[in-house]
Amino acid sequence: MGIHVRLAGSVLVLAVLGCPAIHSQAPAAAAPTVQAATPHYEFAVATIKPDKTEGVQSYWRNTPDGFSAITPVVALVTSAYEVMPQQVVGLPGWASSEPLAIEAKMDGDTVAALAKLQPQEQWQQRQKMLQALLAERFGLKVRRTTKELPVYVLTVVDAGKLKRSATDSGGNASFYPGSIKAHAMSIDSLAMNLAGTLGRVVVNQTGLAGTYDFTLEWAPEGADATDQRPSIFTAMEEQMGLKLKATQGPVDAIVVDAIERPSAN
Repeated sequence: MGIHVRLAGSVLVLAVLGCPAIHSQAPAAAAPTVQAATPHYEFAVATIKPDKTEGVQSYWRNTPDGFSAITPVVALVTSAYEVMPQQVVGLPGWASSEPLAIEAKMDGDTVAALAKLQPQEQWQQRQKMLQALLAERFGLKVRRTTKELPVYVLTVVDAGKLKRSATDSGGNASFYPGSIKAHAMSIDSLAMNLAGTLGRVVVNQTGLAGTYDFTLEWAPEGADATDQRPSIFTAMEEQMGLKLKATQGPVDAIVVDAIERPSAN
């Protein structure tokens, strides 16, 4: 996705106001620094079971109070840690081949709290909730590393073709085969969505901050010969002034140290 807050807790310094030291009194001890609690959200209930339905394709549907999906656990891992399957090392075969029917719900207080956050913050909090669910129900333990992989590097060739958004909040986008129509989307978010389309990590080296409004149209893989739209590489340059270059490089990766089939509901 394009569905992924690390809200840093604010620091409260308690100051002690007192009179100057007199005679041989020792100076007052420095006031302690107190770390405010970081909000912690979790799913109130989650049902996870093997999916035995014949002919049902995988899907993932986010709702205001949670999500439902039919998918192997690999999709949960990649969503929770914002990586692609090739960036995950050590998953057993069943994690990619055995579909699961999953429904996870939040309580009303959590729904209300998340609704007050910006979309990106909501997504980050949902990622944390998914990480906690994987740890609790699958015994998932991971660590971060780097891995050399084929990647695309995204750079600027003509910044004049990009239109800055009037605001950096309230971003949204519509995705269709061969089309992205976006309002207030960052280039980092664009790179993440392009990675899903291209099947490789896209490294944003544009140096562009802020958000942008754009419509990107290209001929998707397997398009009919009558489709006159350009390839995604040509479309990026002609329509957005950005260039995708294939190369090899180190990328973030997840090493799975432990995972089990899901615990009982």
